[in-house]
Amino acid sequence: MPRERKDDGSESLLGLMGVGQTRKASVTRRALLFGVAGAAVAGTVVAGVVAEAEESARHRRALNPPLNPGFATVRTPGSLAGPAATPIWSVPVVRGTKAVAVGAGSVLLTERFGDVLGFDPRTGAAKWQPSVEFFFNSDSPLTVVGDVLFGFDADGDLLAVDASNGTLSWKTQFASSGVDISTVAGNAGPLLFSTGSIDDQAAGLGVLWGVDTGTHGVAFSISGIDFNLAVAASESAGVVVTADEITYRLTAYSIDDQSVRWRKDAGNAGRIGLPASPAACIAVSGDGHTFYWASDRLYALDAATGTARWTAGTVNPGDEFQSVIVVRGQRPATEFIVATTTGPGGGTLRAFAAETGDVRWTERGGAKFGLKTALAATADVVVAAEADNGSVVAVDARTGQTRWTYHDATVASELTWAVAADDARIYVAYGKKLLAFQP
Repeated sequence: MPRERKDDGSESLLGLMGVGQTRKASVTRRALLFGVAGAAVAGTVVAGVVAEAEESARHRRALNPPLNPGFATVRTPGSLAGPAATPIWSVPVVRGTKAVAVGAGSVLLTERFGDVLGFDPRTGAAKWQPSVEFFFNSDSPLTVVGDVLFGFDADGDLLAVDASNGTLSWKTQFASSGVDISTVAGNAGPLLFSTGSIDDQAAGLGVLWGVDTGTHGVAFSISGIDFNLAVAASESAGVVVTADEITYRLTAYSIDDQSVRWRKDAGNAGRIGLPASPAACIAVSGDGHTFYWASDRLYALDAATGTARWTAGTVNPGDEFQSVIVVRGQRPATEFIVATTTGPGGGTLRAFAAETGDVRWTERGGAKFGLKTALAATADVVVAAEADNGSVVAVDARTGQTRWTYHDATVASELTWAVAADDARIYVAYGKKLLAFQP
């Protein structure tokens, strides 16, 4: 929207000086000399009036700051700064937000105590009264496969919810008691995968479950694995991988017979710290041929063998990768991999060519960027929500150019910020708010 022009009095003074006037008059040498002196005095007056108007404007801005200042109004190259955005719509969530996703023409949200809510993506209007309740023991993202939203309850049951109306379609019990589900993520054909633990398990702490979404039963379980929060699967390679958050080890299991296909260890796991959002440390390419793993480095691993196609380091020594997301392309050559890093000098958002690992762009965030930073992507835009300073930034996936920012300085840093996206809108949930933005 064009700015309104302020009347600071300078236009009338310039008019008195004859600037912009076309009326002709004879000018004598005496009049010209006096005119020069008069113009100098008038110019001084104009400069004073303009300076006074600018100073008054600064005071007005200080006393009445914009509601959404964003990171900055002018972007600095290489930094996550840009113009502020205004939400298309905003709706209150009385009991607070926990996670957000998109599916079956609905914005799907779980509030702080687990109720599953649905909203119209165009208007933000509520679509149904909550009837299903999820249980959360971490900041794991919501999983949507087709028109079904998956989660779990406090009794250790996997729940399948119809994303179009919020009703429970079916559920599966993993064990009779003592089950602690960590996350539900990744699917290969009809199989959906989940990780967790069972209290009375003799050997090892973790369990990987494979659930058949056709029969609604457990197809297999693998016990005795380390405690994991991240899981992803490749149907084309026939493997499902889990990431151990303690030792930084990626293990791939055969979907057919549950044998160990391969393992990959981080090069210096003893140095790096735990990721703030370990469930987001694995992504899989669009064709399923490659896993991307964020740990001490960013690894692109052949899904079938675990061999490294390429690796990438951080900008500064001592920085750590935290999360990774795939920006889909029409073919593998046009896919991008975007990852966050965090470190003492500030975090970054970096894009890599999926096939080669070549760095396409790097944008620098604040001092704690990367910690608790949630990612979402469309084919054109990558969105990062940073809990530490209550901000969201949307960047062009191909160039890193910041499209817009949103900032809420009134919220506490310990809030969970979640983001989701479809082709038309970006959805941001935090505190007691659900917002929608144009990409």
